[in-house]
Amino acid sequence: MLRLAFLLIIAVMAMLASWQIVTTDPGTVEVEWFGTQVSTSALFGLLILVAMIAVALPLLRLVMFLMDAPGRIGKHSQRARVRRGQEALALGLIAAEAGEFEEARRHADKAEDLIDEPRLALLLQARAAEVSGDTAGAERAYSGMLQNEDTEVLGRKGLMAAALKRGDRTAARAHAEAALKASKTATWPFQYAFDLAVQAADWENAIEALEIGDKRKQVEDKGAKRRRAVLMSAQAAKLERERRADKACDMAQKAFRIAPGFVPAGALAARLLVAEGKAERAASIMEEAWENGPHPVLAHAYRDLVPGETREARAERMRTFAERRRDHRESKIILAELAMERGDWGGAQAALEDAYRENPSSRICILFAQVARGRGDENGARTWLAQAAAAPREADWSDLDPEGPAFMYDDSDWARLVYVFGDGGQLIHPRMERGGNDALGPVLALPTAVLTAPQTGARHDADLPDEVEIEEVR
Repeated sequence: MLRLAFLLIIAVMAMLASWQIVTTDPGTVEVEWFGTQVSTSALFGLLILVAMIAVALPLLRLVMFLMDAPGRIGKHSQRARVRRGQEALALGLIAAEAGEFEEARRHADKAEDLIDEPRLALLLQARAAEVSGDTAGAERAYSGMLQNEDTEVLGRKGLMAAALKRGDRTAARAHAEAALKASKTATWPFQYAFDLAVQAADWENAIEALEIGDKRKQVEDKGAKRRRAVLMSAQAAKLERERRADKACDMAQKAFRIAPGFVPAGALAARLLVAEGKAERAASIMEEAWENGPHPVLAHAYRDLVPGETREARAERMRTFAERRRDHRESKIILAELAMERGDWGGAQAALEDAYRENPSSRICILFAQVARGRGDENGARTWLAQAAAAPREADWSDLDPEGPAFMYDDSDWARLVYVFGDGGQLIHPRMERGGNDALGPVLALPTAVLTAPQTGARHDADLPDEVEIEEVR
């Protein structure tokens, strides 16, 4: 409309420019135009001018309409074509989801012919192929999406799903990692890249994916820290198996610093430090770990930290260690065992009663049997051992491997810890979940007569095999 008014103004100005207007008398106008003179009143001249404009306006509109007619017709035709293409696309997607494979393909071909939008056509082709079970066809369509920046992430997702369907986790990881680099906002690339790396026990790449997800706020901060601690501990254990002790020790210490409450990290770091001859540093880590969460593994490791130590010196060191968390059940058990070493059976029983009230486990029952045996009550010892056989096991105790170091988890165990501890802050105990033996298994398997045989002196394990010492049951 503005364009039309502008043309009208130019036309009127051009016409006026060709007129010669002479005013001889107020109220009278003489107009000379190409040799023709017209004399009239000013009011009539004004009316003629208005009439000319009124006539020129629709004429100009008609001219403009005729000039724009070809473009209008073309646009209308294009819009109609796009509408038909969109309808074909919608019907194709509906048919694909309904399982009408041939109908979906027919609409896909029609949509591709009608609309100049290969991205949507490829999507429809991919979905139609997927629901028809044509994995190769779906992969071809999704591969075509990789050529366009707008559809690359979608194409990667489809190709990853196809790879997982045929069991090719390597290809699936590659597509997830490529999508992670291509998109900074989509959440699925991080989740799949991380999960697939964890399932493959590729701790290094899992840590890298976690770093990206953490920076993009796609994982909760506390959860990210705990996950990182588990992954670094798993990587440290792997490095230890590869005999790269220096790097393993550094990695385990970093894991412990990230999550001091994750006992496997502290235990692993302490063990590796002791192997390097850094007992003081190992003791510091175990003490800090004990303050964050007492665990029998830490008590065992701390007890054996100083080789050749006298019993009195070790007892004093363990007492100080237990006092760091005197209110905790594990500390009460340490104090009970120290009292048993001194022959203070009453003090030992008082400490054990507190622990028993918290959890009447088989471990506590065995310690009560030792107290009864120390007092000479053989019937009481047998009664406690019978109760121990039926009492529940302690989850923490399963981490003390009777055949090797504590927390000797395999890759699947570490993978579970990534989520159970990483997301929920809970320490699972894989050996117990698998129904495997724990450190109390050999003790409970011994004949009752052996466990309750009268003994003299402070030790209570003289008749037991060397590999099983009741004194070490914590």
